[in-house]
Amino acid sequence: MRLPSLRRNVRRAYRVIIIFMIVAWSAVGMSMVAAGAPAAAQEQESAPDVVMEDVRIEGQKIENVEDVRKEFARRPGSNILIEEKQIVESRQLNLQDVLQFAPGVRFQSRFGADEGQFQIRGTSLRNNFHHRGINILINGIFFGDADGFSDFEAIDLMAYERIEIYKGANALRYGANTIGGAINFVPRTGYSASILQMRGMGGSFGMYMGQVSSGKVLPFKVGTMNATADYYISVSGNRQDGFQDNSQQGRQRINANLGLQLGLHQEIRAYFLQANVSERIPGALTNAQLFANPQQAGGRTPGANPAGGNFFACNLDNQTCKYGRYYNLQRIGVAYRNEFAADQFIEIIPYYSYQYLDHPIFQTIRQDNNNVGGEIRYRNANRLFGHENVFVVGVQPRYGDQHQTRFVNINGSIGAMTQNAFLRTLYFGAYAEDQFDATERLTLVVGGRWDYSSRQGNVQNFGPVGFPATQTTPSVLQTTRQPLAQFDALNPKVGFVYRTSPTSQLYFNASRAYEAPLNLELLSAFNADGSGNTGFLNLDAQRAWQFELGHRGTSTDRRYTWDLTVYNLEMEKEILTNIVNNTNTFRNANRTRHTGIEAGASAVVTRGMFASGPGGRVDQVTMRAAYTWSLFKFTDDVVGAVAAGGPANVPIAKSGNRVAGAPEHSLAYEVRYDHPRGWWIAPNFEWVPTGIYVDYLNTVKAPSYFVLHLRSGWNVNDRLMFFAEGRNLTDKTYAGAVVVNDPFFRFANPAQGVSGYAGVEYRF
Repeated sequence: MRLPSLRRNVRRAYRVIIIFMIVAWSAVGMSMVAAGAPAAAQEQESAPDVVMEDVRIEGQKIENVEDVRKEFARRPGSNILIEEKQIVESRQLNLQDVLQFAPGVRFQSRFGADEGQFQIRGTSLRNNFHHRGINILINGIFFGDADGFSDFEAIDLMAYERIEIYKGANALRYGANTIGGAINFVPRTGYSASILQMRGMGGSFGMYMGQVSSGKVLPFKVGTMNATADYYISVSGNRQDGFQDNSQQGRQRINANLGLQLGLHQEIRAYFLQANVSERIPGALTNAQLFANPQQAGGRTPGANPAGGNFFACNLDNQTCKYGRYYNLQRIGVAYRNEFAADQFIEIIPYYSYQYLDHPIFQTIRQDNNNVGGEIRYRNANRLFGHENVFVVGVQPRYGDQHQTRFVNINGSIGAMTQNAFLRTLYFGAYAEDQFDATERLTLVVGGRWDYSSRQGNVQNFGPVGFPATQTTPSVLQTTRQPLAQFDALNPKVGFVYRTSPTSQLYFNASRAYEAPLNLELLSAFNADGSGNTGFLNLDAQRAWQFELGHRGTSTDRRYTWDLTVYNLEMEKEILTNIVNNTNTFRNANRTRHTGIEAGASAVVTRGMFASGPGGRVDQVTMRAAYTWSLFKFTDDVVGAVAAGGPANVPIAKSGNRVAGAPEHSLAYEVRYDHPRGWWIAPNFEWVPTGIYVDYLNTVKAPSYFVLHLRSGWNVNDRLMFFAEGRNLTDKTYAGAVVVNDPFFRFANPAQGVSGYAGVEYRF
């Protein structure tokens, strides 16, 4: 693992701990002040006695699941709530394990671990590495860099009690500044955890993982005021040798969630995350390489000549060049909530994160990354004109400070410096929304948000002296640039929810979304016309109008649930990955259209077929299915240069071509049998019947695939559970994830072959 020195880590850890203590105790102080004048008067006479005794536990209010369910029912959009049972009864290795049955949402692991291709409604298909285009939150607190760039490897599914998915721009608070929407991971608390829980799993390709966690609720009194503390802490680790050569992975993660309620109207909740991530990067393959040997290391450049004086010292396969990604991350967020009046509250949510990254790829990238931000939110649920009404307004500032250095990669060792960059990002978002019940059946929703962001850099570029493969001479400073870019937009939203029955709803929304380019995109090498980047790339923000109509509900006997949605995104300036001089860079399209149908359903097929158990329980057969139809296409021609100094009118994509990276049809289906004695078995499949275009001219496709899996488990009692899963049981060779517009046709990230996993969980 490539990490900074122990002394440096200790200094960083002390800094995070000190910041955590300052923020947490500041929030406690705020809470004590807001507790009221009588309590303050009592404190002036003498310090209050702290008495541990049984008092009534109200349960946490911040990110409360019941509040989320009510909010989903009032929101005019197709959102998804994945609860703890679905998470626990999965492999919990990556997001595909829990998002497989989320229509319109696609996560495909690139290397068999938790780094993957993630998109909602096709709005982030340019993500050939890492993540952008979808806001990630933990406990409602923004996760990632201030410019919107982030990753998945720090996220530990075993520590979360639910996952909330907000598609598109209909969730103003979470997702309107990214066209794809948002995903919120909510960690367990003392209210939902056991005093001690242990989980272990092992399986194919050298994979094993383990977790130990603890949580508890501790009621007490501060003078005459009831108070409740709770905590949850999870420590976990996993490793795997990987399916491909050079795909070893390792993770160590700590998640802590601490809560304090003072009386019935105030709560403080602090969240801490520490993650150490080590991963080799195997690289993608051509279709020919995929079917010849899917386990070989990728990244080979067909026809490469290592002695040809290439700028990159290492231009062979990823294993020879020792491609990898190694980082540690510390993150702290605090949420303070005060219900200062009837049906009104204010939340104050600051956060801070620090990440150190060592990333040998075509060059070796090293980063020190500091991000700070937060949110202030006010909500008023008082009646308006005698009708139910909910009004919310909030502001969300963020600031990022990144120092990045790049070096020649000489077979995994660093050579001469090629870049020294200081990048600063300022972001400010403000939003307001009102939900008004015009009748008992009809809720009208109107809102909007303003987003502003600036990108500022101080970038020094160096030129290595001599042949890079033997480079030891210090580089020569070639250019210094100080680019600045600013982006802002006002995005409105209207919609309605109409209750067609007590258990079903018709919904519609029209919403505008806006997404500024990232720092790494602005720093890419070539503009669309083939000219070199002399500051920031000539790249505009992408924006879209989204129109969505759907119906969701549950049958009166609770046996059937469904959510059917039709949507259309009229996109302007969609950001594409582009090829100039056989180098991936970025550019804007003119106009594109993302149209789709999302259908999710579950049903209790039958009960009492073969067996009955204690308490009148009987066996049952259930099914669930998720179907997504995606028609993402260019509605204008796209032309540009493919070489510096060459013609600028070469076709990149033609009107009517598909935007590459997503299948047109995808279906996931599962049948599950539950026995009253607690064991269950669930075969399921994934089917992509028409393959996936991987270039904008639609000349190459990743092949179609049908993959069979089998999950099973035994809930012996409330404390003990066994779990097993077999994946890709027919040993199908296919691309689990794809790379869009690779200059050497290396499009395929091989999915793992036939594999098996088994685990156990015990709660005290």
